[in-house]
Amino acid sequence: MQITSILLLLITANGIFLPVEVALNDVWGVKQNRTYFKNQLLILGLIFLCCGLALMSFILTALNQTYLGNFLGLTSAIPVWISLGFFKLAAIPISILALFLVYWLLPNRRVPPLRVAPVAILVGLGIELLKYINLLIWPLLKDKLQKEYGPFYISVTIVLFSFIASMIVLAGAEWAAREAPPVQP
Repeated sequence: MQITSILLLLITANGIFLPVEVALNDVWGVKQNRTYFKNQLLILGLIFLCCGLALMSFILTALNQTYLGNFLGLTSAIPVWISLGFFKLAAIPISILALFLVYWLLPNRRVPPLRVAPVAILVGLGIELLKYINLLIWPLLKDKLQKEYGPFYISVTIVLFSFIASMIVLAGAEWAAREAPPVQP
């Protein structure tokens, strides 16, 4: 069962990165996409890198809970808000790093890392802000979507905010590529 879950996760993630690669190639003015085999290798590598970064965030939070408890001399559990705050703070640079890797490695051309680094930082912060906007407006949005879509309101919410986040990511790529040198043949 676990193998099936991993395979489905890889196939799903592959389906996410492929259109993003095509969009980033278009933004950077690349006319030719990678071959199928190279594309699959790169996407698989990015999947494992991004999953590794997410796992690192969880590990840092767990280590923080252990070491902070020892440092403060607390024998019981650390207050939940400290652990949650550290997790949220650790997640921001990790998501920025994941965005940087996508912006830098996914287009089928050499992309200057210094051009995409500031964009990855701003887009990462923008997506984090979008997450908190979602939390603030969720009670109002939930009622509206529940009336319009019935039992599918959660799926519609995921699609809606995923669309907004993807537009932020593509706007960041467009911004990074705006003054880029022309593609080398």
